[in-house]
Amino acid sequence: MSTPFQMDLSPGMSGGIGVRPIQDIAARVVGYCTHPRSGWHTYDLLGSVARQGGHFKEIAPWSLLWATTLAGRLSAADIARFTHDVRSELAQRLNALSAKDLAQMDDEDVKGLTLLCRSGFHGVWAPKVTKMLALYRPDAVPVLDGHVAMAMGFKRDGFRFGAEPRWERIEKTLLTLRSILRHQQCELTRIGDQVAREVPDIGKATDLRLLDIIIWTSQDDRMSRAGSPANYWLNRQPREYQPRRLDPLSLQ
Repeated sequence: MSTPFQMDLSPGMSGGIGVRPIQDIAARVVGYCTHPRSGWHTYDLLGSVARQGGHFKEIAPWSLLWATTLAGRLSAADIARFTHDVRSELAQRLNALSAKDLAQMDDEDVKGLTLLCRSGFHGVWAPKVTKMLALYRPDAVPVLDGHVAMAMGFKRDGFRFGAEPRWERIEKTLLTLRSILRHQQCELTRIGDQVAREVPDIGKATDLRLLDIIIWTSQDDRMSRAGSPANYWLNRQPREYQPRRLDPLSLQ
């Protein structure tokens, strides 16, 4: 159960990541956003500039490449399989999605969002395709990668393998994220305010995207591997925040 000083990152999810102190959560987000090669710089800020330029008003053959800016690990074969038929179905589902933020969606809206997040093809399922879709609808589509699956109590490949079981896991996760956004808004706001002291651009992230970063960094810090010890983001000495110039340059 969360308190004003804690946040439950997997309410109702058996085996999930559970409650984490808000102070630790904020420190992890600051560590992430001040890392020069983190997704904050290569994905979130780039996506914000691209959105202002109208780049997410269409789904083109190269749109899937946006997932690579958040370590999507796409191959040439993946791009080749992103055919017109696949893109057409994805566009239909995206157009049919409710205009509401995830926090405001009712259960039927979430079913439509589940259908969208289920989109993909062999080798490109939720962990990759939502990294693209979240740039189109950052208020509604979360990034459903292996870290989020484990944070919700599933196996790392929980959003990639199995048809109906995978669909059920995605819907259950979306409902859980909706619950957090609805019932822990004060905690989320507190974290955003703390992070903003060192990362003034954090306001460019939607509440859902901030929650994405919180869950991802908190789960990553549960794991230990070469080059990334446990609590890497928590213990990382944050650098002074220095956003790069990302404005596009016109050609003559």
